[in-house]
Amino acid sequence: MIKALQLHVVEKVKVFHIGLGSFGRYGFEKFVEMNNHFEEVDVELVGVCDKDFERVENAEKFAESQDLSIDTWENVEQAYKAAERENNEDCEILIYDAGPAEMHADHIYRSLRNNFFHLAEKPPSMTREEHIREKKLMLDNRVRFTVDFIERESPVVKKSLELLEEKEIESIEVFRESTIGVQKLLDPINRSGVKGGAVMDKMCHEAYIMDLTAPEKVEDVEKEYYMPFSFNGENLMSIRGGKTSEIGSLTASGAVTAKISGTADTVLHSSWLGVTSRARKLSQELEALTGHNPVNSDFSTVNEKGLLDEECRFFVIKGDRDLFADMLNKKLFDLETGEEIETPSLLHDQLYRTLESSVRCAAGLENNSMSEDDIDQFMNLIFDISESNTENLDVFEQVEKANNRVSELVLDNVFEAEAVKEEV
Repeated sequence: MIKALQLHVVEKVKVFHIGLGSFGRYGFEKFVEMNNHFEEVDVELVGVCDKDFERVENAEKFAESQDLSIDTWENVEQAYKAAERENNEDCEILIYDAGPAEMHADHIYRSLRNNFFHLAEKPPSMTREEHIREKKLMLDNRVRFTVDFIERESPVVKKSLELLEEKEIESIEVFRESTIGVQKLLDPINRSGVKGGAVMDKMCHEAYIMDLTAPEKVEDVEKEYYMPFSFNGENLMSIRGGKTSEIGSLTASGAVTAKISGTADTVLHSSWLGVTSRARKLSQELEALTGHNPVNSDFSTVNEKGLLDEECRFFVIKGDRDLFADMLNKKLFDLETGEEIETPSLLHDQLYRTLESSVRCAAGLENNSMSEDDIDQFMNLIFDISESNTENLDVFEQVEKANNRVSELVLDNVFEAEAVKEEV
């Protein structure tokens, strides 16, 4: 929640859902469940909007299978007009925005103008300027909006916070890396909603570090790759998914390492172009200590191309207590003993708990635990990282370097992929 306000308790929250992509589809299923079974608040899933007719049709059929009739809209304009008609003092309107990231800011502006509670599937601002504009609008309105930093609901993060309470943390090293950028290059139509590059799509989810340390300043940023616009193409990609022939603050990063000073030395790693050498080396060391490797590797095909599909999401903390937390596989280890630590067995998954918390906030039953100052500080760190290292770089050299990296991960077909798999 961006600012603390006096809570106004309502009994009913009406949900208007935008976007049925990957997270949006899962979120829709969670809201259907809340509509039928949530006890604290009367949740009504009014309807859903997506430009893809097949997605909307599938959502409508799923809702019907759960004895729920919903409205559907072809565009966001129709959804907001319906929300405006439903708005009254006896309920709160909650907009769940799982649509394209580049539209989040526009949707937030409209929610602010209508005093709607707004939940964005990612941090809404793609640039610092958008963030400042959103804050200015927010300061003139009663409305609250929150951002889905979903990893703050991870049982691994929650258990780590419990174990580290009142303990000194010397360093934190965080990894969030995958081949999502390569998948976007190979399948641009189905991955059109994936935008932002390694910083704005990946690193922006590490807000939970604010609960562990007080980061102060970005000391150094290394961008190992920028994103090519297309497979073996000659241009780079912008954070909004378009083509660019220059390197600047809006150019999408392919792999990034950022060092941040504060109460603990913090290093953030993110990648759209597979697992970095640092992540791979450290994962092998962690496996030797714990018997668990946090890097998931497999082979898949995308548009008849074989892909070495890699992903990792983990962090290592050193200090009074040394911990290794694998958020992707939901495992936590004590690095002194190498033993696995039991994490809380929670009734619902992370996404459900994030949506549940937002419903409670919209109903006036709780405040979001992350303050305006924390969100502002974290997002400014992210923008500092995103905007760095943009001078004196040769575009052609960076494109060639990125294309070479993509070629390392892409194989001609599944048979070649299986052959390489045997060698790995």
